Amino acid sequence: MYTKKISAVLLAVALATTMFAGCGKGSGDDTKDTKQQESQNAVATESIAGTEGVTETESQGAQSQYPEITSDGKVKSYQGVVAVDDAAYELYTYLDDVAGNYADSINKVASALDGKADVYDMVIPLSSEITFPDNLKDEINSSDQHQAMQDIQAKMNDKVKSVDIYDTLMQHRNEYIYFRTDHHWTALGAYYAYRQFCETKGIEPEDLTGYETKEFDGFLGSFYNDTSDAKLKANPDVVTAYLPHDESVLHVTASDGTKYDWPVIYDVSNYGAGLKYSTFIASDNPYTEIENKSLTDGSSCVVVKESFGNAFIPFLVDHYQTIYVIDYRYWTGSVSKIAEEKGVSDVIFLNNLSMIRNKSLVGKLHRIL
Repeated sequence: MYTKKISAVLLAVALATTMFAGCGKGSGDDTKDTKQQESQNAVATESIAGTEGVTETESQGAQSQYPEITSDGKVKSYQGVVAVDDAAYELYTYLDDVAGNYADSINKVASALDGKADVYDMVIPLSSEITFPDNLKDEINSSDQHQAMQDIQAKMNDKVKSVDIYDTLMQHRNEYIYFRTDHHWTALGAYYAYRQFCETKGIEPEDLTGYETKEFDGFLGSFYNDTSDAKLKANPDVVTAYLPHDESVLHVTASDGTKYDWPVIYDVSNYGAGLKYSTFIASDNPYTEIENKSLTDGSSCVVVKESFGNAFIPFLVDHYQTIYVIDYRYWTGSVSKIAEEKGVSDVIFLNNLSMIRNKSLVGKLHRIL
C-alpha cells in the first residue's frame, strides 16, 4: 500500500501531464481531429443554429423566463475561445454525424442492459451557451447548444433515460455555475444538474445548505492556459467543493496501473494555479471505485464520464454504497460487462457538448461499450 504522501506525488505528476488533455476541449490529436471535422462540415454545422418548427415569438418567450446577462465589454477572439471582461468561453460547432455516433453508443449499452440496469444520459452545455452575455451573442459564431442537446436526445432510443439539464442551468445562469478562466462547470453548476438527475431517477436530492464546503482560491484554468489573457489572470476563480455527508473513500487505479486510496475531496491549497479542479475525485483516472462506508444496502452504479463528471460525482456518493467510475478516455474494458458483473442498478453517462463533437473521443467511448 502506498502512503498518502507518495500517492500525492504520483497524482501531481499525472495531473501535470493530463490536466489539459481531454474532455472535449483537449490538446493533441483529439483536438486536431475536431478542427478537421469543423472545416469539412462547415455548412452542415450551421444548420443546427436554426429553430426549425419554432416561431420567433415562441423562441423569445422561452428565453424571457431566464435571468438576463448583459455586458458593456468587447469580445476578444482567440483560437476557438472568446473573452468578455474577466471571463472566457469556448465556441461550439455541432457535428450531426458525430452526435449520431454518440447516441448510437448510448443506445447500444441501454439495449444490452435492458431489464438489468437503467441507463441515464446527461449532455452538458458549455458556458458559452449558458452564461455568455445575451447582448453579445450575435458577435460570436457558435451553434445553438440547446437545439443541439434536443437533437442528440431525439437520437436516443426509448431505453435511455435522458436527463435534460438545460432549463435548470439557465434558471441559475446568473449564479457562479461555470468558471471564468476554465471550461468546466463549478460544483454549484454540477449540483443543479444533480438535482435534475434525482428528479429523473425519482429520488430525493440532498439540500445544498447541508453540505460542508472547502474553498480553494487562485484557480487559473484551461482558458487562461489557452489565452494568457491579462484580465483572466487578474481575476482567478475560486473552486468550491461540497463534501459528501457519509464517510467515503476512493480506490483509484491510475493510468500506469498504480493503485491507491484517496479522499473524494482533496485539499489542493498547495497545488499550482492550474490544478485546483483536481480537488474532485483525484482528477482523471481510468478506473475508480468509490466506497460509501455508511451504506450497506448493496446499491451501486457505473458512471462513464470525462472531466466534467468529476465535480458531479461527489453528489452521488450519499446515494450509492459503491460507485464505479470509468473515464473512457483512458480505460479499456466493457461498460456493459462491468455493469452486469457488479450487478449495478444504474449506468450514468456524463458528457459535455464539446466532447460529443469530437470524433476521436466518441470513438474511444464506442470502443469500451
